[in-house]
Amino acid sequence: MVKEDKRKLIIKAAYQVFAQKGYENASIKDIASEASITPGLIHYYFKNKEELLLSVQHDLQEKYHKQYDEKTKQDIHFHDVLQEIKCRVEKDPDWYRFRYEIYSIGLKNKEIQIEAAQLLKNGRQSLSEPLNMMIGEEAEEMASLLLACFDGLALQKLMDKEFDIDRSYKMLETIIVKYLKNN
Repeated sequence: MVKEDKRKLIIKAAYQVFAQKGYENASIKDIASEASITPGLIHYYFKNKEELLLSVQHDLQEKYHKQYDEKTKQDIHFHDVLQEIKCRVEKDPDWYRFRYEIYSIGLKNKEIQIEAAQLLKNGRQSLSEPLNMMIGEEAEEMASLLLACFDGLALQKLMDKEFDIDRSYKMLETIIVKYLKNN
């Protein structure tokens, strides 16, 4: 296996373990077991668990931002983007679990707080760029509200399987469309 492939294997295993067990309860040994490698190999690629956590975060962010890189502005439709974000909580709930783990650790750890703040900033920025074409100068504020809605609705769905996220997203879309028509 090539060096980069091993690194990706470790990051993928760490993602699974951190999302399921949480950062504090996860050990290098757990991650090694998930990746079917020795713990020493993890230390060859990452100096500590915190560096591995940050590498997982960067990998996740890159993955979700790349899905829109290839598309032109005309190819991206607001409804489709909302549907993709809504479905993410059911298709990849670990993505949100990991995200909340970063937020939780960031409240207690200054270095991780910087990463969590950057995660939120990148999220707002990726939302505000297309919004800027639709609503202009209020795009950044709308992006921050949408990001809060996405995270909050996903959290409710993860915590309560009976929560009807579809109806909430329909209402969110209705509110935004009305706002856009009035501006």
